[in-house]
Amino acid sequence: MNMDDKRIETEVFGVTYDRYVLIQLHGLIAGELGVRTVVETPSHGAKAAGSLYSIGFGLAGADVTLVNPEPEMMYGWDELNIRDRVTTVTEDNIYRTGFSDNTFDLAWNFVTWTELSDPAAYLAEMKRISKSYVLLVTCNNFQPGYPWHRLLHLLFGFPWTHGNVKYNHITTVRKLFRRSGIDVIDYGAIDSPGWPDPSGPRDIRLHRRFTVPKEKPVWRVPIIDYVKNDSYPGWMKRLGKLDMKFRKGVVKLPISHLFYVLGKTNDING
Repeated sequence: MNMDDKRIETEVFGVTYDRYVLIQLHGLIAGELGVRTVVETPSHGAKAAGSLYSIGFGLAGADVTLVNPEPEMMYGWDELNIRDRVTTVTEDNIYRTGFSDNTFDLAWNFVTWTELSDPAAYLAEMKRISKSYVLLVTCNNFQPGYPWHRLLHLLFGFPWTHGNVKYNHITTVRKLFRRSGIDVIDYGAIDSPGWPDPSGPRDIRLHRRFTVPKEKPVWRVPIIDYVKNDSYPGWMKRLGKLDMKFRKGVVKLPISHLFYVLGKTNDING
């Protein structure tokens, strides 16, 4: 086995379900709100392949800009024949990007924004570059997997590399939106498969293999083939339908891995 083989990781079915739910959510947002231009900033991965979280918007017909992507993962856009929908840019300062005011219909991030040192400044920049909406999808600590996750880090001595957990609470994020002058128009719990997040062994393996020394896996991403061949497992489609139907509000928080907050900027006319 060569070194590249040792670095190969296949996203597990739980991560694949995360991505399936995101595709459904993005399709709903794009359709209901008429979103046609999207920026994901930053667009690296969180214990999974980066630069593929926005494919749901691309599949819905939106033009997507990825800030600081993972170039090796851009193959997924090619595989799905939506490479013409995506543009990539590199930004040294995530708090003051080179985009003009009101450039995009929607600015969004998946989970990694909690790693930033100044979330308030980050959200202000998201508001500046969006003429319409801001969306954050965040890990949910109001579910049994979170204390188990912290215990694993304590028992195995792994450094905490998952951002500021203060922002993994839906009420905190809603308050942050309001303080930033962004009106919260929708929020809810998604990715509710019935098992806690994370289950344990995968997290331990990833930390052991890639935290020290710090390196990145070579990811295999099953959702690409599912989308390309329209071959989603039956359980995923059935569970996803329920997940989306009951996503709004906080009822599903105790069983959900993620939550989302969608805001409307004050610069929208009409």
